[in-house]
Amino acid sequence: MAGVGELFQDKAPAGQQVVAVAVAANVWARYDYLWPGQFGPPKPGLRVRVPFGRGDRKRLGFVVELDRPVSDRPLKTVAELLEQAPQLDERLQRLGEWISRYYVAPPGMTLAAMVPLAVGRHAPRTETLVHLLAGPADWPRSLGPRQRRILDELHEARKQGVEELPLEQLLAHSQASRDTVGRLARRELLRLESRPQTLGRLSEDVEPDPFELNDDQKEVLAAIQDRLRGGFSVTLLHGVTGSGKTEVYLRAIREVIRAGRQAIMLVPEIALATQTLQRLARRLPRVAVLHSALTAAERAFHYEQIRDGHATTVIGPRSAVFAPARSLGLIVVDEEHESSYKQDTVPRYHGRDVAIKRAALEDVPVVLGSATPSLESLLNAQRGRYEVLRLPRRIRGLPLPALRLVELRKEITRGRIELIGRTLADKIAAALDRREQIILLMNRRGYANYVFCPSCGWRMECVDCTRAMVFHQAIGLAMCHYCQLTAELPRSCPACGKKLVLFGLGIQRIESELARKFPSAVVARMDSDTMTSPRQFRQVFDGFAAGEVDILLGTQMVAKGLDFPTVTLVGIVSADTAMAIPDFRASERTFQLIVQVAGRAGRGTSGGEVVVQTVHPDDPAIQFALRHDYEGFAAAELPLRASAGVPPHVRLVRLLVRHADPDRAQSGAEK
Repeated sequence: MAGVGELFQDKAPAGQQVVAVAVAANVWARYDYLWPGQFGPPKPGLRVRVPFGRGDRKRLGFVVELDRPVSDRPLKTVAELLEQAPQLDERLQRLGEWISRYYVAPPGMTLAAMVPLAVGRHAPRTETLVHLLAGPADWPRSLGPRQRRILDELHEARKQGVEELPLEQLLAHSQASRDTVGRLARRELLRLESRPQTLGRLSEDVEPDPFELNDDQKEVLAAIQDRLRGGFSVTLLHGVTGSGKTEVYLRAIREVIRAGRQAIMLVPEIALATQTLQRLARRLPRVAVLHSALTAAERAFHYEQIRDGHATTVIGPRSAVFAPARSLGLIVVDEEHESSYKQDTVPRYHGRDVAIKRAALEDVPVVLGSATPSLESLLNAQRGRYEVLRLPRRIRGLPLPALRLVELRKEITRGRIELIGRTLADKIAAALDRREQIILLMNRRGYANYVFCPSCGWRMECVDCTRAMVFHQAIGLAMCHYCQLTAELPRSCPACGKKLVLFGLGIQRIESELARKFPSAVVARMDSDTMTSPRQFRQVFDGFAAGEVDILLGTQMVAKGLDFPTVTLVGIVSADTAMAIPDFRASERTFQLIVQVAGRAGRGTSGGEVVVQTVHPDDPAIQFALRHDYEGFAAAELPLRASAGVPPHVRLVRLLVRHADPDRAQSGAEK
């Protein structure tokens, strides 16, 4: 029979260490565990597995404190040591601690988000290769279209001297499923082979500079180079669209590499990381990429290349701010105004602000770049916290595109509003005739309803702040997104007595209208419904870059840094929809989106124009955007924010308390 003491969990014997572990669970406490002597000396940051909770389920954790005091209370023992050396160095551990405190995030979950789980786990990495076994003469006539595409792809590769293709590549090109490939294998038309994956190496090849910097770029680059030698600083680079900010970043990063250090460049979207990676990888040696869409093996490979100092530059969205660069010299945050830098799941954080904090901890400069800086960054610059550099002109002397405002109520056809109005439709037709490319933006997914009168142009405005009100079907009321005032809809137009209209739109409806009006045009969609992986983005991006797509229709993705010199026309289907979002930043988002997507036009020698459709032509955000007047917009918007008591003048905190029992949730929130 077991002794009484054996019925309890372990107590710390004399000389055995006790460590504190941050468990990757939704808990804020650190828990003491016994450290087995066979693991060797513990170190802060080591990843472990520990028994946790009822049932002692094994959970990931991080050692966060050594030599905890030994007590008589029973302790559990660390079950598994996942690595001999911590993946996170001391500065990254301190960054994780700061994120946990500042954003009220569980410390273990915060640290877990900073390290891909596959890193340091040396399980075999395999890939599946597909071999063609039968030539076209032996293919059955009963093949389906996807089966035939798979075989055609393999046959074309064989004609190029390639005897096998990776399964993932084959699926991407053929748009077939694994089951389809499996059926072909069972019919002995192809063979599948699994073997260790060759992740290759980071390229050493570097192309020469394509052009000489203009005077503005040289001045800005020289100023950034001075900051590279001066420790921590924050520089806001305000450059108009097409002014050559990326080229300045690239050459500044090259200076960092020459000094034997590493750089991190953040971009707002995984999709944009793909285009930026292609550009930087041609000009800089050993560029790595980090984002969530990589396979576990790919993420581990790039992470280890960065950690070991082999990669010189890291490109990626917000999570790349945690790249394990041990010799960091510079952080660049491109399009710093973008809301996609904010993570809305645990651990919640803002990638731009974390980049600034990391730069402070590492004592290195950080550059924030944008054509439309966030009002938070602008106010920090006005208060002397950030230095400002400017690129006021486009490269090669190209002019900013002219913006033409089209009031949708005047575009009524046969008693209804067309989403693609007559003016925009005529411009699209002319561009197609000239074999030029078009980008069309619908500000966001889903639907938004605006209350207005198509007869006289009256719109429903807030009586307190004169902002346009938006109708919300869920509550049956119109709402002001600035002051949250709600009101019932009038039965008729207060100005002329005519019938009011709720104007709404969705991207699928626009796609259908394009197909009806321009049946011969090749249209591609780029939104979060269709772009579920970087692979799909690359397909659309490459097709558009190759001239195989005439019209690129998308949401905010198409406004974020894409560079196509062949685009001469940009159409904003409805400039109003961003203002339907229940956010005090709605006007700022509207201004930024119009200016940013307009910047996609006229980047080549053919020039460009932008058509802006709206039901609210007098809205200040739209009027300032038409003039590319960032300073004017900011001067008008900042006082409104101050009077409303919202950021950037104050800090706004959202605390969400959840419990299955509403009464306990209420009492917990009131504590």
